[in-house]
Amino acid sequence: MLVEGWNFGVRLLVLLVFGFLFSCGNPPGESQDTDYIIRTFGPEDVPALDALQGKKLNLTALLNPNAILWTGKYLVVGERKAFDYHLHVIDPDSETLIKTTGKDGMGPGEIVAAYQLQKGKSVDECWVYDHTQKLMALFDLESPDALYQKAFRQPQNMFLAVDMLWKSDSTLMCQLADGDEKFVLYDTLGNRLSTYGTWSQMLEDRTPPPNVVSSVHQGKTSISPDHKKYVQVGLLRDYIEILDIPSGKIISVRGPEHKIPEFEVDYSAGYPMAQFTDMSRSHYYKDVVAGEKYIYALYFGKSMDAYFQEGETAREIYVFDYTGSLVKTYTLDHALFSLAVDEKNKRFFGISSDKDPNVVIFEYTD
Repeated sequence: MLVEGWNFGVRLLVLLVFGFLFSCGNPPGESQDTDYIIRTFGPEDVPALDALQGKKLNLTALLNPNAILWTGKYLVVGERKAFDYHLHVIDPDSETLIKTTGKDGMGPGEIVAAYQLQKGKSVDECWVYDHTQKLMALFDLESPDALYQKAFRQPQNMFLAVDMLWKSDSTLMCQLADGDEKFVLYDTLGNRLSTYGTWSQMLEDRTPPPNVVSSVHQGKTSISPDHKKYVQVGLLRDYIEILDIPSGKIISVRGPEHKIPEFEVDYSAGYPMAQFTDMSRSHYYKDVVAGEKYIYALYFGKSMDAYFQEGETAREIYVFDYTGSLVKTYTLDHALFSLAVDEKNKRFFGISSDKDPNVVIFEYTD
């Protein structure tokens, strides 16, 4: 009886030890850090693609469209290069051009680039980030004037800030042209209010300088309608960063291919730069829209060789929730390089990447 009791005790101890070890393990594809959670998925986790057919418009005013925004009433299309005007305002229901605005130039009320578009408080407004002049310009889309109504110019102590999006009337979410801070919240006086995450945490190798790591992880950004979620997708690496601004927590979604582009640190310019060594490297997420409940990411997932051979880019939209789970995928009959989403009426809008780029409209179901 004593031996049997001892054997039972040993077996119980072993079970308790194994139970403790398993309880301390991480769920598959997740990290342990509560402020920076890494979630992974692979090709086998991508849901079956729902095929969508789009209608391409024939708006002759569009010469070299680059960016697109849905305000809730109008589509706003930004030109990559402009001779006279940078913005086109379009009614997608009637498929007509309402007006052209955004006069080119560096004079009062003029812009020289429409790098990034953001909704204003009203469906009749659009903010344009002109990175050349370091300003955010507000356009009244129903005004007969082709100039912006007001603008915020970056103060000197905010000069390194790029990719600016309004968080509130007096704060902006930005990234930096240099430094290890990943995302930065500024006020309009140029004061740093908060920083979120670091670029160095993106690689196991901590030796590359932060500006090199950030250039490897370049990509598009978006902010949710309630201004609580800030999202970045990777162009050269397949990842999505989901920042919950109030808590400061970041979910980093890695996949589906888990590739980091090959690069070297080049000092020939007198400061460190990323020199990419694989000229056929893949491009992944071309654009992103942070919606009310979901994140819509325009996915390419092919090498640049395929782009030069086919002349087209992304034909897939990956839909994630804000926990980082991939919940839906769509395949498109027109390749796009810029995306806008009308969640209320379930429409995707894009700029086609063919030889004659124009607006394409897709209707989708959940």
